[in-house]
Amino acid sequence: MKNLLAFLLAAITLFSCAVPAFASTDGAENIVVNFTKSELKDDPALAIEKVLKKTKGNDNINLSVYVPKGKYIMSTGLHIYSNTKLVFEEGTKLIRDFADGSMLKAGTLNDINTGYNGYQNITVIGGIWDNQYVDTTCIMRFAHCQNVLLKDMTIKNDRNSHHMEIGAANNMTLDNVTFSGYQRTKNTTGEAVQIDPVHHNQHFKAYQLLDDTPCKNITVKNCTFKNLFAGVGSRAGVVGSYFSNIRIVNNYFSNITDKAILAFNYIDSQICDNVVDGASIGVFVEEFPQGHYSSKWYMPYDTSKPIRIRYNTNIRINNNKINITKNAGYNRSCGIGVYGGVMSGSSVYKNGSYSVNNIKICFNKITLNNSAAYGVDLKYVNKSTVSSNVISENYSARSYVSGMSFYHCKNNNVASNRIKGSLQFGVNMSNKSTVSTLYNNKISGVQNCGLALSGGSKLVADTTNLFCGTAKINGDVVKKPKIKGKLKVKRVKKKTTVKWTQCKYASGYFLYRKTGKNGKYKLYKTFKDNKKITFTETTKNKCYYLVAPYKYRDGTILIGGKVSAK
Repeated sequence: MKNLLAFLLAAITLFSCAVPAFASTDGAENIVVNFTKSELKDDPALAIEKVLKKTKGNDNINLSVYVPKGKYIMSTGLHIYSNTKLVFEEGTKLIRDFADGSMLKAGTLNDINTGYNGYQNITVIGGIWDNQYVDTTCIMRFAHCQNVLLKDMTIKNDRNSHHMEIGAANNMTLDNVTFSGYQRTKNTTGEAVQIDPVHHNQHFKAYQLLDDTPCKNITVKNCTFKNLFAGVGSRAGVVGSYFSNIRIVNNYFSNITDKAILAFNYIDSQICDNVVDGASIGVFVEEFPQGHYSSKWYMPYDTSKPIRIRYNTNIRINNNKINITKNAGYNRSCGIGVYGGVMSGSSVYKNGSYSVNNIKICFNKITLNNSAAYGVDLKYVNKSTVSSNVISENYSARSYVSGMSFYHCKNNNVASNRIKGSLQFGVNMSNKSTVSTLYNNKISGVQNCGLALSGGSKLVADTTNLFCGTAKINGDVVKKPKIKGKLKVKRVKKKTTVKWTQCKYASGYFLYRKTGKNGKYKLYKTFKDNKKITFTETTKNKCYYLVAPYKYRDGTILIGGKVSAK
């Protein structure tokens, strides 16, 4: 009995509140703190902070802290360390009442850590964190950390900064977090969640060591972003150092002035199943900065290692529903944009191509309620797939706007997309862009033409594509040819003769053949003469034929509809 009383007395003295303690199986001490409202009456922030400090520098304690429902005026920010679980009962309000610093931060300014080894195994659940629009640093900051979970909380009312900043983090998850309320009185970009490089104190303050450690294995899921300047992502990076396995999935964005999702220097990542209901840009992937290099792109601190540029970006942008309603000063806002680029003549940065390969943009629904908005806008994107997207325009688009735009893009597959509404162009390709496959796309209702190519761009558009209006190649209208009538097929013993009607706009004809009724049609002959309208061959088997006229112009082939025999 005396030993038990002595233990309880020591625990109460240590924490000034009820603290059950017991040994864990791994030798660390498990401590559970259940605060009461009376213990948080005078200064809740100092009371909680005092308990959290017990794990600082002590890996032999696993701490769990539970805070009851209430409204707590915070006189200072909280600092959280490794092996800590901090839980606020549902409906708990935390109100900022101090001038500087974050409301919640992993570690302190004086801590010196490298890589991901500063803080680990942190869980924070619950709380309505109200920053009261104090013009200060980020509401929450996490750096040099791993295995972090933030869940079921609301973070609101920021000014000229970020609701949350994450740097040098590995295996961090935001689940069911609501970010809301932003006041912009300065020229700030202010993403609610900024995934940042730990390089420059202009972008990442309040931590001692800036060592270029990139974030990896970050998941933002089931979160809500509303009434903000920008949603989630990165606007700065280190050349050759990439944020990897970033998953932004199943989130809801509403009333976003600028970009809902901004992925700068991302590889091997997913942006899927999100809903964007009102923004200037829905999803923007940037592997090469569009100007302002010095404030967005940094050379690595370690100059002894060669810079390796990753071209195989491997990013999936799938199943997002995007409604573009705003235009924050952009000449070309968009539903989905992916930009690579080329650096030349620089004495600071590595010169050469920063093109983007292996992007998949599939099954997205994009609605444009902004006359300057593109559906899908791609620059220096190669060997990628744009498939099964639905793009619709509800306003009369400006003279340069298209459903899909390809600029310096090579060997992409563009298939089964539906583009409709009062856009100027359906698909617009410029500056030597090429498409490996243009298949089964349907474009309707555009003001100018369904397909426009310029600057040496070229493709093959087969008969599965349905383009309204005309096609333009280097500014000239090119009509897709169409044969009138059916084929005439005459068989005499083993000799077969196929004849069709000459097509006015054709450069030539493609003849397709299959053997037997159940065979599969394959391209059999190409005729490069408009006047060639018959074909005769001798064959043992009964064959079936199709003919399609085509128009060849400046490297592009437009194939008219296939015709068969009666």
